[in-house]
Amino acid sequence: MIKTNLSITLALALGLSAVTGSAHAFSLGDAAKLTSAVVAPDSAAGQTAELMNRLTDLNVSSEQAVGGTSALLNLAKNQLPSTDYSQLLSSVPALANLSGNGSDSTAGAIGGLLGKSNPLAKQPAQAAGIQSMTDVAAQFSNLGMDSGMVSQFAPVLLQFIGNQGVGQPLLGTLTSLWTGQPAG
Repeated sequence: MIKTNLSITLALALGLSAVTGSAHAFSLGDAAKLTSAVVAPDSAAGQTAELMNRLTDLNVSSEQAVGGTSALLNLAKNQLPSTDYSQLLSSVPALANLSGNGSDSTAGAIGGLLGKSNPLAKQPAQAAGIQSMTDVAAQFSNLGMDSGMVSQFAPVLLQFIGNQGVGQPLLGTLTSLWTGQPAG
């Protein structure tokens, strides 16, 4: 149902831009905003769209938002006990769509519908390669972002995770991991 709604929304948007003669390119950010309008906000796809909207408000592209989130999630995957990481993904299903764990991610699906490659494919490092915040900063740089953007992504991502019901001690562990600061 969600894929059908997404396909219909994207087709309508592309059709409308063709009918209106708009020369404006349809981006993944546009797709995320449209998706959030048609999918249930409580669904994983709706949550993913909500998070992407929040991150693109930091003046980054959708590809950078997905890639930066994926870098932080891959650090968590490599540093947290596997039970904690599994708990994170089960508590916040939207994150599974952004973790870069396969071509069936929401980013890949949206990109495929738009005839674009999966933005996660632009990331040269594999999940196993992200072991520290230095690796995360390098990944941000590979995505064309200043490494200082990590300090802007982390609070947005942590707030989103907290709003999805993830509490202490996991939220505190993620805060320490991504910001170097104890949870406040």
